[in-house]
Amino acid sequence: MKISRGWKVHNNITDDDINVLKTALSELIGVEYEPKILATQSVNGTNYCFICKSKVAAHNGQGISKVMIYKPLTGDAKITSIECIL
Repeated sequence: MKISRGWKVHNNITDDDINVLKTALSELIGVEYEPKILATQSVNGTNYCFICKSKVAAHNGQGISKVMIYKPLTGDAKITSIECIL
């Protein structure tokens, strides 16, 4: 499904999408992110918007987070922002 500004919501999250998320989050510790919804936007590379179930290891807290990632045409995916939304 297409939404505004060229974003596309995906019906399925593929292994390749999960690898993008894992690569971008590889240096973070203490929080686990389980992707539930994905939207992408093609630019000079790809913007990813993952809506994830998040779990904080330190105090067994859970919530919902929006993880924004940019993957250039060449090179590794990088986090652009993480926002706790619930």
